[in-house]
Amino acid sequence: MRLARGYLASMKPVPKPQVVRSLRPPADVSGPFVCSWSAVGECAVVRVAGAIDVVALPTLAGELHHVITTKLPRLVVDLRRVTRMEAAALDIFSEAHDLAVENGGWLRASGAGQWFADLIRATRSDRPLDHYATLAEALPSYRPAAVGATYHR
Repeated sequence: MRLARGYLASMKPVPKPQVVRSLRPPADVSGPFVCSWSAVGECAVVRVAGAIDVVALPTLAGELHHVITTKLPRLVVDLRRVTRMEAAALDIFSEAHDLAVENGGWLRASGAGQWFADLIRATRSDRPLDHYATLAEALPSYRPAAVGATYHR
C-alpha cells in the first residue's frame, strides 16, 4: 500500500483537454489536446491539435456537437496538427457527420494525409468520411468551378 501511495503521489496530474473558442490557430495554445473553431463563409472550421486519445474523445465529441447544433451544421475538421488519433475518433466523426446531415449540413476532414486513410482502412470502417488533402479543398467556397460551368448572377 505504501508503494502505491508513493507512486500515485509522484504522478503529475494530467491536464484536461482544452476547447478554445478563438480565431487563434491551435498551435498557439499549449496543451496535449486543443480544439478550436471559427466560421469561414457558410462553414465552420474545427481545428484540432495534439493527441486525440481516450481522454480527449469526450471533449472532441462535445465540441463537434456544440458547433453543429448551435453554430453551423457544415463543418470541416482540420487534422493537420493532430499528432496521434485513437481509432475510436472515427466513430466520433461518423456520429458528428450523421448529426450534421440531420441538421442540413455535412462533415469533412482535411489535412491528415495518408495516416487517416490507413486508419479508416485498418479499422474496416464501413462509414465513409470525406477527406481532403488541404483545408482549401474541403471548403466549398475555395473549390474551383468545373470547366465549362456557367456562373449565373
